[in-house]
Amino acid sequence: MTRTMPNTAPDGFFPEPVLHQPSGPPMPIMWAAHTATEQQHLLDELDPWVTWLVDHYRLDRRNVPECWSKHWELIEELSALQLAWEAAYATTAHADAPLTWHERLGLARVRLAEWAARTGCRAGEHRP
Repeated sequence: MTRTMPNTAPDGFFPEPVLHQPSGPPMPIMWAAHTATEQQHLLDELDPWVTWLVDHYRLDRRNVPECWSKHWELIEELSALQLAWEAAYATTAHADAPLTWHERLGLARVRLAEWAARTGCRAGEHRP
């Protein structure tokens, strides 16, 4: 019996087969320490990963609304989650690191849903 991978649509984010970390673990982002221009650049880098995360794990928009990049609590959570993902799949990671990351994703989904609910945003409708 031949097994096939689930269908995946090209989404603009294609992770490297191996995430190298030649100079150590990825550095956390302290968003408040960056200028508005730097923050926008960092958001532009985070956006494809968030799109991939939502599509790959079929996250409900109630977890990650379309306007997530306009809400600091969601930016901080998603940024931290990406950092943990990068560390989990790096060449320096322990064998159980991907499992630990998925456990963290489960916890993060609960927090994301709480943050998203507090925004009051709906599909196609952002509330500041």
